[in-house]
Amino acid sequence: MTPDEHAARAEELTHEAERLYEVCLVDYETNINEDDHSEEPYVPGADLSMLIATTQLAQLHATLALRPGS
Repeated sequence: MTPDEHAARAEELTHEAERLYEVCLVDYETNINEDDHSEEPYVPGADLSMLIATTQLAQLHATLALRPGS
């Protein structure tokens, strides 16, 4: 990929990470962890994993976009 392509992909992934963050935030604010009967909010592991992976990919593409001669 060229630096411009990496930059474009980083932007796409950043938008996706922001969307996933909103999903996690809604879960956190509205769900109660019924598994352990606590009053603490709960974010499903799959949602959190997708947010982390998407954020890491965005960071990687942003870094690669800055590399000279990529």
